[in-house]
Order: sequence, then structure tokens, then C-alpha cells
Amino acid sequence: MPFSMSLSTRLRIPAPLAVLSALVVALPLAGCTTPRAGGMEVAEADRWEGTNRRIYQFNKNIDRAVLKPVANTYRAVVPTAARHGITNVYSTYGEPSSLMNALLQGKVSQAFRTLDRILINITLGVGGLADNATELGREQEKEDFGQTFAAWGIESGPYMVLPLFGPATLRDSFGLGADFLIDPADFTRNAAFSPTLYWRGGQIVTRLINFRARLTEQGGDQLLADSLDEYTLVKSAYLQNRRNAIYDGNLPLDPEDEAEMDTPEAAAPDPAVSAPDPAPAAAEPAPAAQPEPPRASTPAPQ
Repeated sequence: MPFSMSLSTRLRIPAPLAVLSALVVALPLAGCTTPRAGGMEVAEADRWEGTNRRIYQFNKNIDRAVLKPVANTYRAVVPTAARHGITNVYSTYGEPSSLMNALLQGKVSQAFRTLDRILINITLGVGGLADNATELGREQEKEDFGQTFAAWGIESGPYMVLPLFGPATLRDSFGLGADFLIDPADFTRNAAFSPTLYWRGGQIVTRLINFRARLTEQGGDQLLADSLDEYTLVKSAYLQNRRNAIYDGNLPLDPEDEAEMDTPEAAAPDPAVSAPDPAPAAAEPAPAAQPEPPRASTPAPQ
């Protein structure tokens, strides 16, 4: 039994109420969050590159032997409309976690927008089979514990490749564990249906296969095949996406750019543009006329 489920069972607290209580306790902390730790300099240094490359190759072998063939079969057997419906259901299933993390980061307005998405897709979207919220202009705003930890000022730590789970940072690896242990949708599902271990495992496997099939449809396989070093490509793409997610797309200027803007040379006006034209130089006096030398007189003819 998962720790989160056993805790609520031992205390005899309904799972949704346990989640709500945790949010009430954490909200005062969210209002005092430190500036976001969105820098990826330590992760980009990749101090564990040797180990990361070996794990990456291990994951690639598993993908080539098992996951990709199963995902291709899934794409061939399941119609496109059904696959889109499954994708939307899992997307709606993850919305409560985004709502919770938005609150933990102090993003109250965003939390209400996410709540709107949940209500619209559950009702108009028939349990999340259709993404009517996006069609109505309510775009998805994903949040997870990795982003929450960054909002609380926790640095990224080194870049790492997790077995089976793929790229992460040290901070995001702990965030991934928190996402599994503290998921409001899981709490509600377990309290309402008490699913068996096989049902939970099947849900995770189906989600993974659907994600792998979407990766193929979006051209991920071809992109990796065309790259000279796919490990570096995956690392760069992951770190850029995570930094963009932490700052909600509003990336700050790089320190070098800020330093250039703060230098006196950058702030001083360009003399070639703003300096007035110099006063015209005084005209030089014309040279004085030289007296004509006297001509020699010639005697008059007799």
C-alpha cells in the first residue's frame, strides 16, 4: 500500500480532506516563496555524464526492444480518435496535481483557471474524453513538484538520467517522487473505487504506452535519428523546457545580457548620434597682396 494511502487510512481521514488539509498547511509557505531557482548552470555542466550516458543507452535498449514495438502495435490497433480520447482522459486526470502545485507556488489565479478546466472537461468533455476547455480558450497550465521546489528556491542540482523515467535533474527526481506520493487524483480514485494493484499497474502501463505512441506521432523518433549526438540533444531540450516551465515562459535575461545593459558604455549616448556638430572653424584670412616689383625702364628711342 502506498505511503500516502496508508497515512490517510491510519488517521481515518477521507483522502480528499487529507489533501485539502495539506494544502491549507502549505499555503502560508507558498506566500513566502523565495525567488525562483531557475538557473540550470549546474545541470548543464553534467558532472555525471559518464553514468548518465550508460543509463541513457540502457533506456534506449529497453525502448527499442519493448516499448517502441508495443507503442507501434497500439497505434496500429487503436483508432486515432480513441487514442486522442485516452490522451485527454489522462490529461484531465493530471489536472488536480497541477491545481495543487499552483496553490503551493502561490499562483491562485492560475489554480482557479485549472479548476475551470477540470469542471469543463469533466462535464462538457464527458469525463475528460474531449478537451473542450482548450477549445473554449482555457489553455492547460501544467505544474509539478519539480516546479514547486524551484519556486521555493531549491536549486536544480546536477543533470541525471533516471532508469526507465529518462532525463531529470536532482531536484526534479525528488519532485517526481512527490508527484507519485501526493497526487489528489490518486487519492480520490483509491477512496472511491479501491482499485487492485493490477488495475493501478495497468493504468500506469497504458499511460506510458500512450505517451510513447504520441512521441512517435510528433516526430520525436525522426528528430533523434537525424541528430549527431542524441544524448546531448535530449539533455539540451529537457533543460530548456524545464527552465521555460519554471518561469512560465517569461524567461529572465541572462546575467551576461544584464551586465551589458548595466555598463556605463551601454547607458551612455552614442556621441556620433547625440553630440552637436562642432562650430565651424573661422575662415583663414586671405594672404596679403604682394607688391609688384618695379619694372626696369627702357630708354626712349631717339
